[in-house]
This record gives sequence, structure tokens and C-alpha cells, in this order.
Amino acid sequence: MSGATTMKKWAGILLVATLAIGAAACGSDDDGASDDGASDDSSTPDESAVDGAFTVVEDGLDAELTEVLNVAGSAAFAETSAPGAVMAVRTAEGTWVATVGYQDWDETVPMAADVNQRVGSVAKTFTVTALLQLAEQGELSLDDPIEDYVPGMPNGEATLGELAEMRSGIPSYTFSDEWQDALFSDPERPWEPDELVDVVRGEEPMFEPGAMMFYSNTNLVLLGMVIEQVTGEPIEDVLASQIFEPLSLDNTLMPTTAEFPEPHARGYTMQGVDGDGPDETTDWNPSWAWTAGAVISNLDDLLVWGEALGTGEGILSPETQAARLSSFDFDVPVFTGPGTTAPQSPERAYGQGLGLALDWYGHEGELPGFNTYVQHYEPEGITLVVMVNTDIVSGSDCTDDQPTAANNPGIGSCGSPASRIGMALAEALGYPMVSAADADDEADA
Repeated sequence: MSGATTMKKWAGILLVATLAIGAAACGSDDDGASDDGASDDSSTPDESAVDGAFTVVEDGLDAELTEVLNVAGSAAFAETSAPGAVMAVRTAEGTWVATVGYQDWDETVPMAADVNQRVGSVAKTFTVTALLQLAEQGELSLDDPIEDYVPGMPNGEATLGELAEMRSGIPSYTFSDEWQDALFSDPERPWEPDELVDVVRGEEPMFEPGAMMFYSNTNLVLLGMVIEQVTGEPIEDVLASQIFEPLSLDNTLMPTTAEFPEPHARGYTMQGVDGDGPDETTDWNPSWAWTAGAVISNLDDLLVWGEALGTGEGILSPETQAARLSSFDFDVPVFTGPGTTAPQSPERAYGQGLGLALDWYGHEGELPGFNTYVQHYEPEGITLVVMVNTDIVSGSDCTDDQPTAANNPGIGSCGSPASRIGMALAEALGYPMVSAADADDEADA
């Protein structure tokens, strides 16, 4: 299947479930090709995980809840095509962490909880947070038009706030057939931000600013460019000084090359695959995703980040955080195609670099080879993180533009592995991310 076809799959997978909101997930890898087997940079798993079995690495919750999470996580993983996964739940009581499967497709190295991960579109949460911090400091206004910073874009009058909320009407460069062909023909190529936004310069806007919501990676690349202009600093330094260092996210970085710190698992995708696949993507260059999806992190850091994202503590003032959590406008429909829309609601909506699903606030990150899920349940202060070393979807109703692997179990609706596991864990906690009606529809699929 061509890259032009498979890449468009990213525009249909978002925050916390299979939803009507078309959201392009993001990310990629870098430098030289790798073999499909184990490598010297693989993490050392716990001895109890040597066979890839479901293994509880940290057990800080009561026995009954731990067992419920074990069952839910194991069953959900079995419905995916993923080589391996790391998952965690943190509550006021403590933290539960489990691993399952392998770091490689050939199943030679069991998964470990300390692997680093290319987190894809979870990077958007960092970028928009930095933007909100600059607005707090009076360095910019969310009402500033993008034209003031990056001239010549479609809908130049769209505001920075509208870009952060995906309501700009600016097309996503990731939907360009020509750009997709360039990416998949040379995935180790470095990309500059100007090259990415130039892909859609001169195109017609999708809709008037603020009129609809459409998940465009161009929005976040543009916001990264704005942040660099305003601060006079490289974005990797801004994110480090404003977010990573204050929160002691010691294993989180915005790479400037194809670097992928050890330890890390191998990543696998069906995107851009012409044959049976999958292809290994571990060393693909993530620069094409930049501030929309190039960040690297790990489980411990993402647990801290998920809580900060949901509470604002350590990153935003109470006023800015409150505005962020109320930035969801259910009267703004989702653009799903020419002449067609879908509604947003408390069950599924997008705000300032943040998704909402029944009081869960967070983001999914997806890029060729890796899938990440970070959510915070605000009423109970619960944080949930899932990291998977593939973006390959699974399910009984996956379409031609949602390529599956030969090991697809074919269970339930088509979806990404991290969201499938994450939603199962949320359900096990007693705080589902989907309504009862949606769950019934899923069961009927």
C-alpha cells in the first residue's frame, strides 16, 4: 500500500478512542537502518519477564485493584498486534506498573519498564504548554494572528489560540501526497520547520478560522516557530528550561538529530509498507514531526507529566489551567470532509493542545513504530500511561487505509494499541473513557 494511502490513517486516530474527530497523530524516528532483532541498546528486563509474560513491575495499589488491572491490561494487549507494551496507573494510593511482550518483533528481548519512547503527538501537549506560559508572561497573546509571525499561510488571520485548539482551518502538511512520498522514500532525511509549513503555503483554507475543528500538524509546527521567534531560543532549550527541568523530567527531550537514548525498544509500522511488512522504524528521523511529535520520554516522566497536564501544577497558573480545561467548545463541529461535520461533546472534544473524554484529559501520540497514551482523570487525580512499540492498528473492521499486520487478532473495532489498552484500564478503574452507548456499539462491531 502506498505511503500516500497509509499516511492518511494518522488523521483518523486521536486522543482516547475511535472518534469522529479527525486527528493526525505524529512522530517518527531517525538515523541509519536497524535490524529487526535485538540490539545492544535494548533495556534489561526483570528476570520474571524473560518469556514476555505479563509482569507487574510495581505494585503500589491494593490487591483487588491490582488484579483487576492485571486482567484488563493482559486481555487488551492480546487484542493488539503489538510486540510489547508498558502500562501504568498512578492514584493517591500508589502506582501500578506492568510490562508485557517484547522489545522486538522477533520476540528475543522481553519488554522493560524503563525504555525510552518516541511519544509522537504527546509532544503537542508540551508545545502548547510552552505557548501558554509565554502568554502568561506577556510575551505574546493567544489572540495574535499567525500572519504576524509566519506570513503567507492560509488563514493568516487565524489566532495562535485557534492553532492550539485546532480551529485554524490551515491544512496539515501530512496530507500532502508529494510530501508523504518524500518522507517514506527517505525516512532518515532531516526536515526543517520551514520546509514543512511551505508544503501548505498557497493552499486554500479548509474553513474560516474558529468555524470548525480539524487536527492539523501544521498548527503545531507553526506554534513551535512562534515560540522560537518570541524567545530567541531553540525550541529544545525552551521546552527544557520551561517544562522538563522544572518538573525534573530527566529522561524527556526534544531531539535535534535522530538520537534515541538507550534503553529503547524497536518500533514497527505498516505505514508506507508496500509488501507484507511490518517495517522497522526505530531509527527514522523524527524531524518531520518537530514540535508536533518529535519528543522522547519514558514511563516515569510521562506519569509526572500526565498529572501536571491535568492539574497545571508546576507549569501554569491556576487561572491559565482553568482556561485550558474550559477551552473545549462543544458548539464547534469537527470538519470530517467537504460539506460534512461531526459533533464535539464532553465525551470527545479537543481544546488547547489537550483532548477530553468523560473527564479524562490527555493526548495520544502515534508515529510510525510507536504509540503512546497519556491521560489524567481530573475528578479522582488518576494518571494513566501506556507505551507500545508499534502503531499498527488491530480490530475486526479495519479498512484498506488502516493497514493491519498478519497477526491481527481481529477483535472489536479497529483502533490503535495504546488507546485500546488505555481504555481497558480506565474501564477497570471504574472511570470509562467511552459512554455506555459507545461501548455497546463497540461490542456489536
